[in-house]
Order: sequence, then structure tokens, then C-alpha cells
Amino acid sequence: MNTGIISMRYAKALYDYAVEQGDEEGVYADMKQLLYTLQTIKEFPVLLRDPMLPAKRREELICAVSENSSSFKRFAHLVVKEERVELLLFIAHCFISLYRKRKGILFVSLTTAVPVTEAFKEKVAAIVKGTKEGTIEMDTAVDPSIIGGFVCDVDCRRFDASVSTQLSNARKRLVKLNRKLV
Repeated sequence: MNTGIISMRYAKALYDYAVEQGDEEGVYADMKQLLYTLQTIKEFPVLLRDPMLPAKRREELICAVSENSSSFKRFAHLVVKEERVELLLFIAHCFISLYRKRKGILFVSLTTAVPVTEAFKEKVAAIVKGTKEGTIEMDTAVDPSIIGGFVCDVDCRRFDASVSTQLSNARKRLVKLNRKLV
């Protein structure tokens, strides 16, 4: 089974249906919440795949994680009926990517060692807007292991200005230099 092709087909069909219903923003919010739940609660995907769980209960669980636009409810019913629950994570990724691409949304993930201010977020957004067209959707995270600086992911590009990476690169250069001297 080709997971990518099947997931993209479901995502495209859901997107087209949501557009037809005028509900694409609602489905986008529901899919982001579903993706977050699938990634953060490790027991959730396992529970959904449990063969002892009735189909109606699976559908209820999928719908329980979001705001439940009518299009999303129909999608949940279809996924359970067609026994594609194991593809939910991939379908959610595909739908979110498709929605952002068609709406011209640039997703920016900003990771810092300490919480950032709104002013800093706005500066990063302004810099990104200067290089690419589209609206900015930003997600921030705090990771003390980067020591300082930031890591910024824009679409498929990473800008790593973290202290931990700079220290690691300096260490590699020193080790390489010392190997030449010995």
C-alpha cells in the first residue's frame, strides 16, 4: 500500500469537498487539532486501531478532538468506514500542507531557548515576508537545549542560529584541525 498516494487522495478529496461546502477554514482548524492530538497523545493512535473498538466509537473519538465542522464529521465517518484510520496522521499532514499551499500561507516554526516577545515574532515575520510572498502562520516553541539564539524553519528551509549548533561546529573544526596536526 502506498501511504503517500492514498493519504494525498483523501486530503485532496476532503479539501475539494470543504471548499464546495464553504467550510475549508473549519476543516483546516479541525485537521490541525487532530494532527496535534495524534502527535502528542501517543495512546490515541493505538486506541483508534484497537480491533475491539466499535466503528461508531472510533468515529466519536476522532470527532472529539476538534471543533467538528460538518465536513470533518463526514470525513471521520468515511475514514472509519473505509478502514483508513491508520492513515489519519498522514492525511492530516497532507491536508494541512495542501491548504497552506493553496491559500499562500508560509508556515514558520521558531524555536528559542527562552520565551520570545511579540515584537521579536513580528521581526521574524517581517524578515520572512521580505524573502517570500504569502501570509505568515507562526508556531513558537521553547527548547533550553539550544542554549541561546534561535532555530527558524520556513517551509523546507532551516535557519539555525543557535548557540548549541555554533558550539558543535566549533568543536568539529577543532577536532579536524587537531587531527591534521598529529
